[in-house]
Amino acid sequence: MPGGEVKAPPLLFLLMLTGCDDAPGKWSAIVYPDKADRSRYDVTPRFKTLSYCREAAVERMNAIQSAGGGDYACGYECDDSGDPRRLTICKETRK
Repeated sequence: MPGGEVKAPPLLFLLMLTGCDDAPGKWSAIVYPDKADRSRYDVTPRFKTLSYCREAAVERMNAIQSAGGGDYACGYECDDSGDPRRLTICKETRK
């Protein structure tokens, strides 16, 4: 190339930008300290992917080391209206 300039293809530049967004994700980790009591739970929202949500939920389960066995789920687009009773109402739930 004349002048020693190296230009990245525009498509490559756009693909690099897509990995740099700061928008919150739509997955929430829902951890139940007691597997038999689903009325008590801890929610950590805004994971970008299901796999990030799963990793966080498992880390949280290990941190609380529940005597009740514990359980977790990852919810997609959960209700965040501010009502704590509705936090586990999600469009989709996976483990």
